[in-house]
Amino acid sequence: MGRRNIKVGMAIAVLVACLTLAGPVDASSLLRVLGSGRSAGDFAVTSASASKDKASAIFIRGYGRDLSSFAVVACSRGVSSIGSRSTTLHRMAAGRLYRLKLPFSGDCQVTASLSGSGRIQLQILG
Repeated sequence: MGRRNIKVGMAIAVLVACLTLAGPVDASSLLRVLGSGRSAGDFAVTSASASKDKASAIFIRGYGRDLSSFAVVACSRGVSSIGSRSTTLHRMAAGRLYRLKLPFSGDCQVTASLSGSGRIQLQILG
């Protein structure tokens, strides 16, 4: 009985060590860039579009200064269910993920624009 307890204790210690070394999982590492756009200038504007089948969450992210964005998501489920939602974001933080409002989960198309100054980049992720 003593050896078994030692083996179980060792297994738990190894598991805890592995989980500790792995560290936290970043949500953005699980996402894939579906579409992107870039621009540069004092009054830079760019746009991007993308589609995702069976979408349950879609995000946008911007890089640059003085960022604002507008995005429209249109989703369909079969031939009888179609819906759209829009999102306006002012004073976006560079590099932060913003979740877009979906009318419902399904096959979705996204069109987004980003304005700012300097070198800007827009990403649509899903």
